[in-house]
Amino acid sequence: MQLSDAEKQVERHRRLFKKITQRGPDAFNKLCDICAALHYDTALGILRPDRYVSIKSNKMAISSGSMNHCQQNANYINNNTSSNNNDDSRRSSISIDDDEDNGDGAYQQTDRRRSSSKTLDSVSVLQEYTGEICPKDKFEVKRAARILKHPSLDTYPMQSKENRGVFFMVNMINFPVETHRRDGADEDTHSLLYLFKQLGFKLFSYTNLSHEVFFDILGKLLKSDYTKNTECFVMALMTHGDMDDSVQRITFSDGSVVKVKDIEDYFNHHVCENLVNKPKIFLFPFCRGDMLEHGVINKVQTDSIQYNTHRIKNIPILSDLIVCYATSEGFKAHRDPADGSWYIQSFVKNMAKNAHDTSFEDILKNIQADTLKLRTIDGSLQTANYVNRGFNKALYFNPRIWLE
Repeated sequence: MQLSDAEKQVERHRRLFKKITQRGPDAFNKLCDICAALHYDTALGILRPDRYVSIKSNKMAISSGSMNHCQQNANYINNNTSSNNNDDSRRSSISIDDDEDNGDGAYQQTDRRRSSSKTLDSVSVLQEYTGEICPKDKFEVKRAARILKHPSLDTYPMQSKENRGVFFMVNMINFPVETHRRDGADEDTHSLLYLFKQLGFKLFSYTNLSHEVFFDILGKLLKSDYTKNTECFVMALMTHGDMDDSVQRITFSDGSVVKVKDIEDYFNHHVCENLVNKPKIFLFPFCRGDMLEHGVINKVQTDSIQYNTHRIKNIPILSDLIVCYATSEGFKAHRDPADGSWYIQSFVKNMAKNAHDTSFEDILKNIQADTLKLRTIDGSLQTANYVNRGFNKALYFNPRIWLE
């Protein structure tokens, strides 16, 4: 349907306000303060009706967001805490059509199974996760019959008992804005922990981090003996995401927005020598835009790629990396409020079923096929995919079998 000029202007304003809310709490609060100073009460009522006092005098409206932002985000969840596993009350009746990972915001309710609050200093301590792991569905990993090698490709070594892998997971569930809590995301936390514990990985799990704490922990981990000695590294980063001018950004629990490339740069070989020539896997199940994918009928798209055959001797800036995406660029990723992310749950199920005898890239194809079968109430789907960046060897996880 063709929009009128007035409707186009309203849509432009809507998209502008949406982008402002995704640029962190400071930018949004400053806009609200300006509206308050100019007595734009109608705009204030639309932007933040619950936090601003509408006035028609010369007094400034008071923003609880700008006054109490530090207090609002003071509670973070440590990676080494646990409590009870009675979480039925956190179940939401929100339709999965309305629960995609492409917005900012949430509130301070924590995962009841890991609910102890810590200060920023304590949460940034690097230590293995030893807390309770209780996924709703327990997918058991089959034991490998032997250490596998690919018949025609080089194979990454995965045979150590003590240093098989490092699994680093950060799950943002709560945000400054109440309505965008990622319900169901805690199921992904426990499903992934259960999987990678069975695969023999050392676990590092964190929830609701600011971007400062995240980068502090990541830097410590990448310089630690954990990554120096490991055979494989996996990072799962679960949060709200969006694509702006072809740049992927994600939101942290303090409302800050960070480019994904800024995270990937931490793994460049001149920065992270501990993981050179080792397989690295990024799990990025967040949204990559705000479009809903409905598919097409009888239409196939193909891309041609030009290859550079020039031989070089120096190593690339970043290689041996697979980045796993839950959806295509520009589109939303879906999450069930009770059972978690479509992609993560498919990932866990297929890894548990096939990791004992199937290479990782072949497992990814199964994951993508399973995810593609799912639909929302209105028929929306998502196309999972992965990017191979110099991941030129076969990777077998060889669960529960080792040579050293």
